[in-house]
Amino acid sequence: MEIENIDWNKMWQEAASASPWNKWAKKELWEKQADSFNARIVRVKSESNDTDKDDYISKMLERIHVEPQFTVLDIGCGPGTLTIPLAKKARSVTALDISERMLLNLKKNARKESTNNIQYINAVWEDALDAGQVNEHDVVVASRSVTPINIKDTFTKLAGVARHSVYITVPVVHLPFDWEVYRVIGRGRRKHPSYIYIINALYQMGIQANLEILYSRIRVFFPTVGDAVADLQWRTTPFTNLERVRLVDYLERNFAEQNGTLTHEGKSKWALIWWNIKDNELFKD
Repeated sequence: MEIENIDWNKMWQEAASASPWNKWAKKELWEKQADSFNARIVRVKSESNDTDKDDYISKMLERIHVEPQFTVLDIGCGPGTLTIPLAKKARSVTALDISERMLLNLKKNARKESTNNIQYINAVWEDALDAGQVNEHDVVVASRSVTPINIKDTFTKLAGVARHSVYITVPVVHLPFDWEVYRVIGRGRRKHPSYIYIINALYQMGIQANLEILYSRIRVFFPTVGDAVADLQWRTTPFTNLERVRLVDYLERNFAEQNGTLTHEGKSKWALIWWNIKDNELFKD
């Protein structure tokens, strides 16, 4: 079979339909988590010399090419982990997020950093692009924020508002602690759909994308068992009674070993996919 005849988009959709990651694209979920996200970022940045809870952000900032005259669109910006440092490099940044509360925290963080070249859009990103709320930007970034249902539609829209380049990350291993917990309670690993479908689908679209697997140190901290359970629960389907018993037993043992708190360190893996618009104009020829 020729590679051009393989329906990578369909294969992605079949794999993605079984992934719990798609449930995260809900506004009410992010509204509830906005303050805890912001508090965690602020706490760790103050402790770790301007990095977030892992080194993902610093690695992303090293790879996103931004010049002083550039404009940047940050899709799924959250409390500003990328938005604010990018705004310090670029002419301006448009921060787009589904959560109004996330944007409120971003505005507060931007004021603290004396950053005033950020525009804010509170919307579902697809709706904002379809409605013409977003103009062209030099760089489009969708960091840990876009969950494609249809690869062709998603990347056609992203490329359509990018003059220079597009950067997106999708998970390979998102949170090692979650995977360890799933194994303990008997769920097994919940795999994300493979990034390879996206790379091949983009190739069929005439986009010769670059790929790098980012290995990121990640550290999670919980002051109580209840906090750990709540943090684990919001990202997955409800725990059964048996799973909850196993989970609490596992957590209590780990809390006891660490004298009343729990810290877990591991490695996350993200697929960074990016391309330059002009390079792909040459590729199409």
